[in-house]
Amino acid sequence: MEQSEIEDAAMFLLHLRTQRDQVAGLPGEFTPKTLDDAYDIQDTIHHFAGWPIGMLKVGCTSLAAQEALDIPHPGGGRIPAEGVFESGSAVPRSFLASEPLLECEIAMRVGLNGVVDAVAPAIELVNARYRDTSKVSGPSIIADNLASCAAILGDPVSLAEVDDLDALDMTLHNNDGQIASGNARALIEGPQGSVDWTLAHEVSRGRNVVPGTWIITGTCTGLTPTQWGASYTADFGLLGSVSFTLGD
Repeated sequence: MEQSEIEDAAMFLLHLRTQRDQVAGLPGEFTPKTLDDAYDIQDTIHHFAGWPIGMLKVGCTSLAAQEALDIPHPGGGRIPAEGVFESGSAVPRSFLASEPLLECEIAMRVGLNGVVDAVAPAIELVNARYRDTSKVSGPSIIADNLASCAAILGDPVSLAEVDDLDALDMTLHNNDGQIASGNARALIEGPQGSVDWTLAHEVSRGRNVVPGTWIITGTCTGLTPTQWGASYTADFGLLGSVSFTLGD
């Protein structure tokens, strides 16, 4: 894509995000044909918006997701600081374009020299600029910040407090009971593999990851639908729990 087309696509997606709006898909001239085009659009959105970055995210970390998006490796995105909420928060309806999908993920905090120094339970709120992500291409989803909108971050714990992070189980509950469950084995390369991929990806985009940065690893529980006004809690066992209420 030409630089002018990348900038036009970025402005189109940024307008949708700030207006909390959704479309069927990108107009033809704005549709990225390659992953490089997609990341150029994503980076330009962040440049135009000037958002402070609150968290890095990696997605497409399961075989099923990679097959669905036709991308043979993970993908990356960056969650603005305004989209990172503490456990127990209420996420206002006005922050979202529609009822989001939920993903239970492990948050990994990077310390000096890229070494993980803490972990925490997390829930990602997936809310794309597209009404139906199954009908758009993988590069189009990456251009839209990999469909990420927000994340709920639980309290950090040291790695020593978790026996085997690669085998961590988690369950997701709403007001009526359990609605999803999963395990860190859903991540093809495990939690550390998600961190390693993200660090390499950020370098490939000309950015350094500063100590204290949180990275969420990709979903361990698939995608779970939500309802306005409901409360959600993810229980990660020894890692603790994280919860929020979806505004009505």
